[in-house]
Amino acid sequence: MRAGKVIIEKSHDHTIYKKVISELKLKPPIIIKPNWGTVNNYTEAQVIDGVLSAINGETIITESYGWARTKESLEGKGLGSLKKQDLRKSDKWFLETSGIGKILEKHDTEYLNVTEEVWAGRVTDQETVKEIAEKYPPVQFEEMYSQVPERLFELREGTFLSLAKYRLNHKPIVVSLTLKNLFGMIPGPSRRKYHGKNDKHLAQTIVDINKIYRSIFNVKGMVDAVHTASIGRKPEEAINPTTAKDTGLLLGSTDCVTLDAAIASIEDKNPDEIEYLKLAASTFGEWDPETLEKAKSLGIRVFS
Repeated sequence: MRAGKVIIEKSHDHTIYKKVISELKLKPPIIIKPNWGTVNNYTEAQVIDGVLSAINGETIITESYGWARTKESLEGKGLGSLKKQDLRKSDKWFLETSGIGKILEKHDTEYLNVTEEVWAGRVTDQETVKEIAEKYPPVQFEEMYSQVPERLFELREGTFLSLAKYRLNHKPIVVSLTLKNLFGMIPGPSRRKYHGKNDKHLAQTIVDINKIYRSIFNVKGMVDAVHTASIGRKPEEAINPTTAKDTGLLLGSTDCVTLDAAIASIEDKNPDEIEYLKLAASTFGEWDPETLEKAKSLGIRVFS
């Protein structure tokens, strides 16, 4: 079904992915950015399998190292080491434990780690990226122009799919969806600088990383709550959020701003009060009010 610009499917059938993806009209090669930010709620192997099964053409999965994608985090023993060798070990552990590694093998899909590409210097020339992104106001931290992997830039004629989790969060994020998902394209593993003290830079840097990738690619979005969705009402709940299971909900749109604002509305959050959403709307185009009203009227809210 549709709510204006947003495609909404609710089902426990594996074909749910094909129904949404067919409406998005993705053009290969397709770069898929899942949400593997925290090991306690992430884009699962079943979701990756469903999405890859529904796509015809070349695909590549991309993600950066994260500070909470570790065995220690899963066991409640802290966030784990940020040393290179330990991050590599944790990433291997995550792919094996989650079953995602086997899914990537099944579909013969390449996995590109942005952090590793930046460390190795396999990045696109900064001036090239900056020139392409001149359609938008300059980014706050100029080094962000120098962090686009060459391998991804080679695929710029294709589609960038922000495959986000259905996640509600504490202020100032409130909803962590397709726009916030691209924050993970900043190589990390620590992105404290881009948050700033008391998150004063966060809204701007979320929008800035979207400027860069929207300049290079045709970016489209999907938000997954098929198997799990999560909510962390306090900062300390970001690592161990409350999880809703088996909601069977999948949403997508070619307009990420409207998609994220619609989900905020569905969850009774006012997008006008979410700083980065407002900034994104003024930068990339305002959300469609009719879509928001229609989506909210469907009564598909996950969290009370």
